[in-house]
Amino acid sequence: AWEFRYPDGSISAGRLHMPAGQDVDFAVVSADVIHSFWIPRLGGKIDAIPGHENVVRLRADRPGVYGGVCAEFCGIGHAAMHFTVEAHEDGVYEALAAGLGGDGR
Repeated sequence: AWEFRYPDGSISAGRLHMPAGQDVDFAVVSADVIHSFWIPRLGGKIDAIPGHENVVRLRADRPGVYGGVCAEFCGIGHAAMHFTVEAHEDGVYEALAAGLGGDGR
């Protein structure tokens, strides 16, 4: 499963929250095997490699819900390696991020 860590230390699993209309840098690393982080409607795909951090900059031009997947066959659990991205309007993301606290769920 995908785990997302935010600058304030909060964590979410399977659901990524981001501000719409802003570039966001994602530092991607794997804990086990090679995966590929991809949000098709937002563009760039980047490999998640154990012990190596790769960075990709993405932007959701408008608020909405987007699907993300692992685009690299990574073993028996590959079919479950998907996630949801929620891009939020100005102000909404900041309020949501403040409410994530320490667990992000």
